[in-house]
Amino acid sequence: MEAVGDREWVWYGGRLSTDFVNTRRYRFAGGRELLKAPDDLAAWLAAAKLTSTGVGVAGAEFDAALHLREAVDAGIRATVADEPVPGDAVDVLNHWLDRPAGPARPHLVLRSGVPALERRFDPRDAVTALCRVAADAAELLGTDARRTLRICPGPDCSGRFVDKSPGGRRRWCSMAGCGNRAKAAQHRRTVRTNR
Repeated sequence: MEAVGDREWVWYGGRLSTDFVNTRRYRFAGGRELLKAPDDLAAWLAAAKLTSTGVGVAGAEFDAALHLREAVDAGIRATVADEPVPGDAVDVLNHWLDRPAGPARPHLVLRSGVPALERRFDPRDAVTALCRVAADAAELLGTDARRTLRICPGPDCSGRFVDKSPGGRRRWCSMAGCGNRAKAAQHRRTVRTNR
């Protein structure tokens, strides 16, 4: 978790689109909105390295961004539940995908000493940056990568994430948070039972 002022951005989602969905936290418990105003969205876009600091977000862009976020989440929830993705969520994503997101340029990065090809975008504004979020969501929901989508079962959590664990058995958004709390609760139950 990265605390910036009173904002608590979380980056455990494993993908840009899941991290964006996680700007609404604790969905099982009614939720805690981190994007309360256009300035919050501008701060998240900068923290996610999608825009430079100081890029403004208009009110209509902010409303459209929240609509995009909830459409991505609807796709994630349906996918995890092995249900059809709602058509209106696909329509919202396609609306964003139809917008120009700027040219992607190839870029090599080293991962454990092995070069990996990435596509880099240089968004100059919030709309272009959000198109990148939509493109990531489409890639995640529209390919076999969707099989790695998970929703944290932690009480009151509901964080969305991509399971990149070797065995594909990651259960918690974060072992340091929800995983640790679950292990501690299980330990307490075991101690009580053995008394």
